[in-house]
Amino acid sequence: MPTLAPSAERRSLHVRSVPAASDPGLPRCTWSHRGAGQIAVGEGLVSGNPWILNSKPVASPEVRLFCFSYAGRGASAFVSWRDHLPPTVDLCAIQLPGHETRLREPLETRWQPLVDAIVDGMSTLLDVPYALFGHSMGSLLAFEVAHALRAAGKPRAARLFVSGREAPHVARVPPLLSALSDSVFLDKLQLLFGGIPEPVRNDPELMRFYLPVIRADLTVLEQYRHEPRPPLDCPISAFRGTTDEQVGDAGFQAWGELTRAEFRARSLAGGHFFINDAPARADMIQTMLGDLGNTRLAAASPAIGRNPAAQAVAQAQAVAHVFPGQGSQQKGMGAALFDRYPALVAKADEILGYSLRTLCLEDPDRRLAQTEYTQPALFVVNALTHLAAVADSGVRPDLVAGHSLGEYNALLAAGVFDFETGLRLVAKRGQLMKQARRGAMAAVIDLPPDDIARLLERNGLSSIDVANLNTPTQTVIAGPVEDIPRAEPVFRQAGAKYIQLNVSAAFHSRYMTEAEREFAAFMGGFAFAPPAIPVIANHTARPYDPDDIRGCLARQISSSVRWYESVSYMIATADPQFVEIGPGQVLTRMIAQIRQSPMPIAPDPVPAPAPAVAVPEPPAPSRPAVPPPGGLAFLLSGQGSQYFRMGAALYAGDAVFRGAMDRCARLAGDGLRLTDQLYRGAAASEPFDDPAAASVALVAIGHALAAVLEERGIVPDLLVGYGVGEIAAAVVSGAVALEDGIGFAAETARLFQRVTPAAGLLAVLDHPDLVERRPDLFDGCTVAAVHFHRHFLVTGAASAVRRAAERLRQCDVTAQILPARIGLHSALIDEAEDEFRRLAAGLAVKAPRLPLFSPAGIGWVPAVGPDSLWRAVRQPVRFGEAVLRMEAEARPRRYLDAGPSGTLGTFVKYQLNDAGRAVIAMNRFGRDPECLQALVDALGTGGRG
Repeated sequence: MPTLAPSAERRSLHVRSVPAASDPGLPRCTWSHRGAGQIAVGEGLVSGNPWILNSKPVASPEVRLFCFSYAGRGASAFVSWRDHLPPTVDLCAIQLPGHETRLREPLETRWQPLVDAIVDGMSTLLDVPYALFGHSMGSLLAFEVAHALRAAGKPRAARLFVSGREAPHVARVPPLLSALSDSVFLDKLQLLFGGIPEPVRNDPELMRFYLPVIRADLTVLEQYRHEPRPPLDCPISAFRGTTDEQVGDAGFQAWGELTRAEFRARSLAGGHFFINDAPARADMIQTMLGDLGNTRLAAASPAIGRNPAAQAVAQAQAVAHVFPGQGSQQKGMGAALFDRYPALVAKADEILGYSLRTLCLEDPDRRLAQTEYTQPALFVVNALTHLAAVADSGVRPDLVAGHSLGEYNALLAAGVFDFETGLRLVAKRGQLMKQARRGAMAAVIDLPPDDIARLLERNGLSSIDVANLNTPTQTVIAGPVEDIPRAEPVFRQAGAKYIQLNVSAAFHSRYMTEAEREFAAFMGGFAFAPPAIPVIANHTARPYDPDDIRGCLARQISSSVRWYESVSYMIATADPQFVEIGPGQVLTRMIAQIRQSPMPIAPDPVPAPAPAVAVPEPPAPSRPAVPPPGGLAFLLSGQGSQYFRMGAALYAGDAVFRGAMDRCARLAGDGLRLTDQLYRGAAASEPFDDPAAASVALVAIGHALAAVLEERGIVPDLLVGYGVGEIAAAVVSGAVALEDGIGFAAETARLFQRVTPAAGLLAVLDHPDLVERRPDLFDGCTVAAVHFHRHFLVTGAASAVRRAAERLRQCDVTAQILPARIGLHSALIDEAEDEFRRLAAGLAVKAPRLPLFSPAGIGWVPAVGPDSLWRAVRQPVRFGEAVLRMEAEARPRRYLDAGPSGTLGTFVKYQLNDAGRAVIAMNRFGRDPECLQALVDALGTGGRG
């Protein structure tokens, strides 16, 4: 396997002059001979600063433009830009290690160290206003540098320019290219990006130089994972080529969600590398200069404040976006949005398990009026409407509010959570509200709220609550199903109109407290960011407290919607221009009534303390500290690695192992007879594929091996679980009690067996792109995992897996059916998601004692909960990529496979091309005591190895 970051000595070579390609594609080589390892990119390296290339420094610039190139290219990409810039703009191109002028330096393959070093290199050049530009991979670097500069307390950028890249929080997962063989790697580049110019590809010496560079850049890119943070304060301008298949419309427009300020989006003629076309490049630079001029004018005008585009609306007037709730849904809503944002619609369909387009546009089963369908549908349509409104107008709100369900869209717009989190919360909210029964609601019209409260009290209707205070003359009440009809004559005699609503529960009343408690527990698995702009809460009619987001969201379910007061508060404190975002004009009409007679609002009001609610203490939203380099990572494997008699020799001869396994057997109960099944029943060669027994056995083996190793002084610095192994990792870390982990493993396995189709699992010893090259071999199967460049798994119906195995055998491709009946890591288990999450929400979870890393999420697990556990079993596993990220961020000295078969340790060896980095505790050959002793000898007795 090619080395990803070769030494400088191996890469020193003479580079000959190469003619430029007509379609330059990725590299666009403009190199010329300067002696070994030197590249002509023009003079102007900033003295003593290898990170900055400046061909024509400007003595007293008005603005400094930092430029980041795409993968495989260096600072020379921007030399020609100087001709298009006025003398007041100082062009500084970022040069990465190992590229062009820095050829003799080792290539950097770690994301965060690269960003940190760039920030250090730029820090002395931030003495004048500056902007950032990046194309493709460079867009991500520029975006992360902007965040890092903000975190370091540096001056903010005047504007961020991004090009040829989808927004990172919604972008498609990049293809795993860096570990491919040379020939396949080059073919993939040709297919995806237009390839490498023939003069370079046909020159072995140039290719020997170029391949390590592009591999290193793609390794960095493949490690990138977006982490939610408050939006940037600087405006963003986004560019793309009109025929660029790498940048979809939804992902392109979603850049607007990552700034509190202005967002502009433009498309220019060309494909992914349109910036290498002189006319398109000139057009883009002129557009950038125009945006920079507008930004600098805006920044100089205090009247514009945080939202420069709002000046075009009303220089001194804020903009408030308001989002409607249930009752605004209508058949046909979202018709103009679903094609505009296909990626988000597909994500929503995946989460919900049904087609939103069909529900909203056709509603064939008349479900749109049912709350468990209404709420997620309306949330998605509101969210897409907001994206479109901001993209089309360029105006972002200064404050937001939503009516009941609409409050979730307000929180989304303020950056408190992302689209996927919001949809999961809303879907759960809808399910819980559906379960509430024996309630009713009614609208009381043309009667002031104070009169309504007095009438309820005087007429013995204390069982009825005020649910919504919508306007000065419209209030909604809620209560028991038998009491709402009794109240009708009372209000009609007082001169009010009385309309019973077609609902089956008493929403926003004391009768929703059970739903509130369940929802509070469900929220324990989610992390929230402070609002980037004020969000007016329904139940306080004041801005959200950033320290009480969970409590406020939970209380909203059983508290009154104080919409009349909320709008009155916004009028009194900001007098904004209100823009309704969503179907219909219900809120617009309400706001018009409220403006005529707003509720008096005292200046600087101090809200009364909110009543206590049983909201579980959430885990810290930040991820656990990354362990220091040189630590020991335990690997805990999942389904397919189990077999009868695993650990039999240890069970017979090691008291610690036997005691741990016996305890697990007692916790699992007589129904599973765990140790009897493992050690007194079937032969080792028989398939151990009973889902519940296998899952419990894997958790038990992980627990028992950890105990044995600890007894020998070997303890981990981090834990890596694979699939079901993430349950074992949660147990070993102390986040989940052993009893709960055993029970959860058994219950969820039985759940999968009960509600999902029978499936199979096939290990294939070939390159993963075989699935793309020969889809006929894998009909009915999907990729469940990629372990390294010559090993992957597919899953599907059991019959489809058997067919695939036979077809591969006929093609002389080695494949093995593994002992598994559940289609984990695929859509085959989606029917079980809701019940799985309910079971996960019932776990008593503590903060883990050790950092947890998920190969399914390819990242650190900030908290064990429904989200992390579902992701562990549902998402395809990219194990090789996960290893590369751990190498970049934690650099473990050794990986210890604490599973029964040693397979994960084998994958590590092949991924890193280093047989000494992984050790195993057990294997399939029954020599576990010898294997364990060899492990102890290899690690020494120094505890953490």
